[in-house]
Amino acid sequence: EKVCPGMVSCADILAITARDSVVTLGGPAWNVKLGRRDARTASLSAANNNIPPPTLNLTSLISNFQAQGLSTTDLVALSGAHTIGQARCTTFRARIYNESNIDASFVQTRRSTCPNTSNGSGDNN
Repeated sequence: EKVCPGMVSCADILAITARDSVVTLGGPAWNVKLGRRDARTASLSAANNNIPPPTLNLTSLISNFQAQGLSTTDLVALSGAHTIGQARCTTFRARIYNESNIDASFVQTRRSTCPNTSNGSGDNN
């Protein structure tokens, strides 16, 4: 703030953009408190340390979020926000070909777009 008084930080811009994206997709609106400060350093490993892998079950996801001070409501909101776009077959291919506790019609739909490539050939999706 001393260097650039009255300027909006990149962190504020990201927070406003996230809120506006939710509103654009039909979600709720909320006031964004401004005044965040941008970091002077960055660490990829620190940023990625607590991101849960896509293989966690619900109980583990809830525990992971609680360890970060986040609620089940936060888990649902963040999970929903991350369903916009596409998932790569490589993140769930093993489940749709090797597990039996998944809805059969869902498995059939996923298999139609994600071929079994256990031999190492095929798509890189």
